[in-house]
Amino acid sequence: MSSRAPDSATAAAAATAAGLPRLALSRTTLAVLACQAAIVVLFLGTWQMASGPLIKPLWISSPTEIFALLVEWIGDGSLWPHMLVTLSEIVIGFLIGAACGIAVGIVLGSLPTVEHILSPLIVGLYAMPKVALAPLFILLFGIDLESKIALVVVTVFFLVLLNTISGMRSVDADLVNSLLVMGASRFDVFFKVTAPSALIWVFNGLRISVRYALTSAVYGEIIASNQGLGFLINRSKSMLDAAGTFAALGVLMLIGLTFTLLVARLGNIAMKWKE
Repeated sequence: MSSRAPDSATAAAAATAAGLPRLALSRTTLAVLACQAAIVVLFLGTWQMASGPLIKPLWISSPTEIFALLVEWIGDGSLWPHMLVTLSEIVIGFLIGAACGIAVGIVLGSLPTVEHILSPLIVGLYAMPKVALAPLFILLFGIDLESKIALVVVTVFFLVLLNTISGMRSVDADLVNSLLVMGASRFDVFFKVTAPSALIWVFNGLRISVRYALTSAVYGEIIASNQGLGFLINRSKSMLDAAGTFAALGVLMLIGLTFTLLVARLGNIAMKWKE
């Protein structure tokens, strides 16, 4: 009887100790979320109070006016077609650019001589501002989705390409040679060593590409388009409608945040091989 009591006490203490990190983590997360919410509320409150007494609403509008306009756009359905167009440009262009960048990066990373020959051309094209290609693509493909998708594809392609090549270079050559000497095939080396090592570089490129993909799509819409969130921004600007401009920017911010978190989540899932 007496021997069971210490065992029970020990088990209870162990269970309590095991639960402490999870509880601490939960409290830390809640504290971070509370601080973030407080910062947002403080920013919006300051903005609301400054609109009118300190700064003309014509220039900065106000959070309440912007929110009311968003509710109106959602209610009458005018937001969804523009949002769908921009999302289509980003998603299609991102997927095509990322797939091509990874494929070409793997090929060039596996053929260092070819990569060395093409390196000046690749670096030169990468250094060129991609938004400068927007007028060219509009001339080639018109003002519809195709020109914006092409701009997103080119932007994402070079970012992912260079990160993939860097990932292929980061593989330990001694490890690869040792595996080949021990009888491993090139296929096994690639999927068990090279690909896992390059994966973190690839997802870094993908995560960085999200912002540039969004920028390219919206920039193309601002230059020449009759639909999309960039078109809404341009139209609101021409009408001196600050509320419309900030409302469209807010939607773009939410889209960018969602895509960034999604890519980061996919990267965490892909990194499970390290555990």
